[in-house]
Amino acid sequence: MADDVEFKLIAGHVALDFANTLDNRFDAVRTLELLAGYKDLLRFCEQSGVISATEASCLRGLSEREQQATLRAARELRELIEQIFSAVAHGGNVAREDLSSFNAFLEKALQRRQLAAERRTIQWEWKALTMSAMGPLWPITLAAAELLASSDRRFVRECHAETCRWLFLDMSKNHSRRWCDMKVCGNRTKARRYYRAHV
Repeated sequence: MADDVEFKLIAGHVALDFANTLDNRFDAVRTLELLAGYKDLLRFCEQSGVISATEASCLRGLSEREQQATLRAARELRELIEQIFSAVAHGGNVAREDLSSFNAFLEKALQRRQLAAERRTIQWEWKALTMSAMGPLWPITLAAAELLASSDRRFVRECHAETCRWLFLDMSKNHSRRWCDMKVCGNRTKARRYYRAHV
């Protein structure tokens, strides 16, 4: 993915946007890996507000070996999140093995969560986030866990476009949103239906 290309953050939740970083997942010919390298992961995290520009700069300086290991872990986490929330979107049960694998990521993330004093207040922070290439995965993992355990879970949807099926959080007034992006998948699907009806 080119350095100047921005991620399409339309899901309404960082964990679902993260799941959507494999584009055209269900179209073998057009499938596009948006996390082609560790720098793509950092760019996604920076654009979605998971880490700051300063934190991203620090993380870019970590070893290539650690970055590659993290990239593999990031893709594994992404697929778990996609499978878990796809099941939720379809009203099904989350597979035990998926939840078990996800909990392994969550356990590691929670080990890096701590309380810190800041100007007479106590607040949560991530311990040494920029010291580990895995750091950006911790906030994403926690965000996914919090959504999964919340009442908003019932508003997780999957785009109705067959080759897209991106996940999103439907917070529309009557919770009837069908497309990840009406301007893209919605209009494209309507155009196909029109074409089929008039040929």
